[in-house]
Amino acid sequence: MRAGWFLHDLFRRSSTIKDVLDVACGTFSIDLPLAKRGYRLVGRDVSPHMIRMARRNVARAGVRADLGVADMRTLDLGRQFDAVLCLGSSFHYMTSAEDIRRAFGTFRRHLRPGALLVIDLANFDAWIRKPRNARVEADYRAPDGTRIAVFAFNDQNRSKTKHVARFITVLQHGRKIELEVDEAMLKVWTKDSFARALRSARFEPFEWWGDLAVGATYRHRVSSRLVAVARRL
Repeated sequence: MRAGWFLHDLFRRSSTIKDVLDVACGTFSIDLPLAKRGYRLVGRDVSPHMIRMARRNVARAGVRADLGVADMRTLDLGRQFDAVLCLGSSFHYMTSAEDIRRAFGTFRRHLRPGALLVIDLANFDAWIRKPRNARVEADYRAPDGTRIAVFAFNDQNRSKTKHVARFITVLQHGRKIELEVDEAMLKVWTKDSFARALRSARFEPFEWWGDLAVGATYRHRVSSRLVAVARRL
């Protein structure tokens, strides 16, 4: 996957990276290419269902990873890593100042000084002023053959600082189809506001990308994603 190539390229430019923590690993699909390249991966996710899928994917891929259920706000593994990942818009679910403070505290606690933090956000700058609130969010086939489609029916508050995300997730494995319905409030970040938040938490952002893809230059009115790469001070 291109996200795996992006992260490997980023880590290769910081030659000391071996131990990686993904605080919202989902099905582990982004992390698998890294595990196959020899990185030592630890994955946590708040969803037991996602961790069950992640364990199946890891077993089928024949790699090793430490997986478990945990919340990024309270996670404490008692060790530090060369890089922490928070991908797939997961950080948007931190909507209160307290949630944000606790999540950043988790990132700092698990990173060695100078180590990398990679946070992948939706680029709200590209569409928040004229939102397209009904769309297909994802259409993906997992390594085990499970097809995952996510349909979004969204809304925003008047000040455009909060985004109400309503999702219908369809999982198809063989002839079996499961439906999940979810609604969540997401915090809207811009590049400037997120840079201020990182610096306030004592991280220094040094790269911004428009997707988890090598060479995806960030363009605030065009890019689909806002990927921040920062160092722990």
